[in-house]
Parts: sequence; structure tokens; C-alpha cells
Amino acid sequence: MKLKHIISAGIAALALVVGCEPQVYEPSYLDEIKVSSSYVALPVDGGETTITLTATAEWTITDTLSWVTVSPTSGAAGEFEVTFTAEATESTLTGSVYVNCAGVQQTIKVLQMAEAIELPITPVSEVLAAEDGTFRVKGTCTAISNTTYGNWYLDDGTGSIYIYGTLDANGQEKNFTSLGIEVGDIVTVEGPLTIYNGTYELVDVTVIDIEKSLITIEEAPAEALPIEGGEALYKLIVKGDGVSVNIPEDAKSWLSISGIEISDTTYVTFLAAENAGGDRSADLTFVTTSEGVEYTAAGTLEQKGAIIETTADQVNAGVDGTSYRLTGLVSEIANSTYGNYYVIDYTDSVYVYGTLDADGNTRNFSSLGINAGDIVTVMGPKSTYNGNAQLVNVVVEDHKVVTGATVAEFLAAEEGDSYYRLTGTVTNLANTTYGNFDLVDETGSVYVYGVVSGWGGPSKQFESLGIKEGDTITIVGLRSSYGGNPQVGSAFYVSHEEGGSEDPDDPGTDASEYETTLTYVLGENAYDDGAATVNGVADVKTVKLGTAKKNGTVTFTVPAGSTSVSYYGVGWKGSSASVTFTSGESTLVEQAVAANDGATGSAPYTITVADSDKYTITFDAALEADTEIVATSSGRVILFGVQAQ
Repeated sequence: MKLKHIISAGIAALALVVGCEPQVYEPSYLDEIKVSSSYVALPVDGGETTITLTATAEWTITDTLSWVTVSPTSGAAGEFEVTFTAEATESTLTGSVYVNCAGVQQTIKVLQMAEAIELPITPVSEVLAAEDGTFRVKGTCTAISNTTYGNWYLDDGTGSIYIYGTLDANGQEKNFTSLGIEVGDIVTVEGPLTIYNGTYELVDVTVIDIEKSLITIEEAPAEALPIEGGEALYKLIVKGDGVSVNIPEDAKSWLSISGIEISDTTYVTFLAAENAGGDRSADLTFVTTSEGVEYTAAGTLEQKGAIIETTADQVNAGVDGTSYRLTGLVSEIANSTYGNYYVIDYTDSVYVYGTLDADGNTRNFSSLGINAGDIVTVMGPKSTYNGNAQLVNVVVEDHKVVTGATVAEFLAAEEGDSYYRLTGTVTNLANTTYGNFDLVDETGSVYVYGVVSGWGGPSKQFESLGIKEGDTITIVGLRSSYGGNPQVGSAFYVSHEEGGSEDPDDPGTDASEYETTLTYVLGENAYDDGAATVNGVADVKTVKLGTAKKNGTVTFTVPAGSTSVSYYGVGWKGSSASVTFTSGESTLVEQAVAANDGATGSAPYTITVADSDKYTITFDAALEADTEIVATSSGRVILFGVQAQ
């Protein structure tokens, strides 16, 4: 099929390039500014083009172009028609204007083409060897990962490339379904090349031609096969010569073809074995040929499995695609729209990437009323992204609200199954096996009858927490009583800070050892709003670099005359990490840091360090002037005690 409306290669080359992640669940956009098109194409003979701009606050357009008149260039909150006008031109003109609103900025590309350029078709293998440029490629659509923006994979036999964003027949975004592209179609597209985290992508491509596949799936199984196994029937329309079926190697142990019937309609029957594990699926490829050209159709056969109820460490070590049920404490909430957060139990922490609401919709996490510190039971498939395990698009099966309370408020509460979070000083430690003691704060004292090392933890492990009298502890438990006396029951450990030295003659660790004395500027994914108790020293200011998915940076200024810089560095619990220091174009050091059990969840942290966690960067000579050095993490890293000598 030839499309009637084709945007020129010049426009494709100037389509807005945005950073992306290969694993896509729900795309994001600016809430403060919305435009009907992120680029404007003006006619070569002169004229105007109008777009719709919607803003939530006052807005302005800056860096206007000398050859373009923009009207209006500012306004209040609301919806506006913004017109771009240009005189005739004999040469191609390009540029950008910027919409500023509420601290964010939207780029609008502007183009006036003198002539259209038709690009030759380039093999994907050559595109993958390039560094930049605009390319036209032709190949088979092998998988579609997002049907709104049009993110999919194209394979021409020489290689496969990711298409990130597909414009519709009118050159508009977010209308991919109007094109009717399906897996198996042979599609010609063109667009600019970008390389993101090592992944080659053509961005916001223009569709030149779509050749529909000669094999389509007319009917597929409506439901997943049961745990017990059984047969699944696919009904195909085949216009090529014959049909073959490809089953992935990792599915051949449980899935086979039990029959193929070829007539006007082709029927393929699969046989699945009984499933003793979690949910599983197989991506099937149906193939036909015509005049030497191969056409494909793709389907996914699913089989239900047991939902494995397990602990955080087992999820992290589990098999991708397997569904797990996990209960634990919600610690750090990374995204309150999509529902990205950490769930911690007594074994480890698991990152949740996306939470569905009661109706199965995304981007509505706030409707669930879940806050950091609450207890949740979530169920979803495990996946791995950049080497980090996560549960994806989970369903919340149970939610227990945890209420922060003083001791006095806790004592005044009714007995029952409501959970309370208490913080106080450990006194009268009567049993170090189970963890029986009095918890004291400024409002009163309450007896704690046993503390386990985290949600779901075994009893009789209190001593392993290293808690002593005088320490400040945070626990979660139920209001209960024994013999008419109130107490905290079913308590589990959240965090603690060490108290003062038991030996009055021991001054303890010098707090200045852990103080960061260099000035610094936070970069991307860097945070200094958390403190830690380090080897008993409280309120140590930390710089945390990186998240579960992204690395972080911070720039330190080292004063003139310095010969070295020392620092303490630890990695996230159970994860490998490193930090690289650079000065200008030079790499000073790339240092692996040890994972620390206290570097987990959200601040405040309780960290124990040794001499091996302290590192030194030595300069060739004393610095002649104040010098900036940039620390970049690989993984999540906590820095403190950054000092110049």
C-alpha cells in the first residue's frame, strides 16, 4: 500500500530527538505544556502554519527565528492557537523555538524546505555501523512495543533496528494505529539515527510504504492455556506458498505442534505440557514465501502457571517472565504517577516498575492511597532492566496502612490488626534472642514483645541486628496486650541508629572523619537530602548517586594547593557499583565500591564502614587553581567524607 501523504526526508531529519529506554511501558510527556505538533513545516513559497498550545500557567516563546514570525509569543494558562509565518525562500531553513512554562521547556523544530530529498534504501547493517544521519530502510516489522507512539523493530535480513516513534500519514505523533502496521508487514521508513545507551534507533520516522504480509492470523486462542496443559488452535489466512512455524528454543521443552491442516484456511494446533512453574509464554512466528520473499505473522501463546509466593531475594534471583507474589514494606517511592517504588522484606529489596489501579489501568497510582512505610502484597511478572531485577505492572492484592505514632498515641489506640510505626530508645533489653525491651520516647514507654529482622523474618534473630541499649530503633507492630498490660506485638525491624558509647572514657569516632568539606553541585540523578548514622556517628550528610535504572553525577570543587582528595564510598545493598572521577577530558580513577547492607531503602541510612571503604585520589602535583572533578556512578553509590588534603 502506498501512502498518499508523505512527509519529506528533511522533516524526518528534523523531528525532535528524545532520549528513551528500550524497555517501554508508558511514555511520558510534559504536563505543563502540550503542543499539537513538536515541529512546524512552512511552505517554500511562504505562508503560515498553526499549532495548538495548551499551558497550565503563564508561558513565553523565546529564541524566535529571524525568518519566522510567531504570534502570540506569550500568554496565560489555557489553550492558544500559535501561528508561524514565513516569506518565500530559495534555500532550506531550519531552527528551533522554545516554549517556557512553570520551569520546564518544550522545543519546537521549525523547517522551511526548498526542495524534497529522496533517500536511497540503506541496509540496516550499514545504519548500525553509522554514527549519525538520516536513513531510509526497508524491512519486516518483527515486534511492536508501543502502539501509541509507534515503537517497534524492523529487520531487513542484514540486521534489526529499533524504531522509536512513528509519524502518521499527516506527520503527527501518537497516532500509530491509524497506519495499520502489523507484525509481519514489510515497511519502508526514513528518519534520523540516534544512539541511546548503545541502542541504535531511528526516531520519529516517516512511513514511505507498507506492504501487507501474505500471512495473517485470523483467529488466536482467546485465553491462556491452563496449568494442566492442552491444545491451542491458530487460524491463519495464507496467500503465499505453504506455511512453516518457528517455536523459540526455550519453549520447545514444553510446546510442540500437534497438527497443521492446509486448505483455503490454514489451521495450526499446538500442544502444551503441564506447567509446574510460573506463568510462561512463547512468541510464535508463522512464515510463508512468495517469489523468494519471506512473509511472517507473529503470535504469542500463553500458559498459566502457579503464582510463586516468595521473598525479595528469590524474586531478584528469579526467572524473567515468572509471576511472583511479594509482601513487604514500601520504602522509597520513585514515581507517584506510575507507581514505581521499593518493597523490602527481611531478605532484600525489590524494585516495582509500574502499578495497576483497581481497574487495571496505569498512571493512577495515587488512587490506591499507598504511602512510603505501608505494607503491600503485590503480584506481577519479574523482568530485568540494565542488570537490575524488577516486578513490572504489578497488581496490589493487599494494602495495610501503617500509621506513624508516638508511644502515647500507640497506648491510646485500640487493640486490633492496625499497624503502627514507632521510633524510640531501647531500654531494659530483657531478651536479646527474641528482642524484648522497653521502647521510650518523649511521650512515654511501651514494652516490645519480640522483633523480627524485617517483614516475614524468622524469630530468634534479634541479636543479628546488633542493637543494644541506648540505640534508637524504628519498628512496625500491632497494638496488643498481655495480662492487661499494653505491648507492641508482631513487631518487625525497619531501621536503627546507634546510641552513645557505653564507655564514658571512649570519645567514639571523630565525626569530622565523615564530614564532606568540599563544595559541590548536584547533577542528574543525584541527591543530598539524606543523612546516615555511620559507625555510630549520627546525621552524616550523604550524596546519593544513581537510581535503580540511571547513573548519577555530582561535581566537586577542589581548592587550589590540594594534592589529594579522600572520600568514603559504598554501593547499594546486594548490588555491584562503581564511581568514576574525571577532570575535564581526563579520567582520574574508576573505583569499584563494596555493597553495604545499610545502603538500602530510603534515608536515614545506618551504615558501617571499614578502612577499606575509604579511598584517595592523588594528583600528580599540587593544584594550581580551584579544580572541578566530576563523580559519575555506575549503579547506586553513597558518598560522604569527601575532603581535600
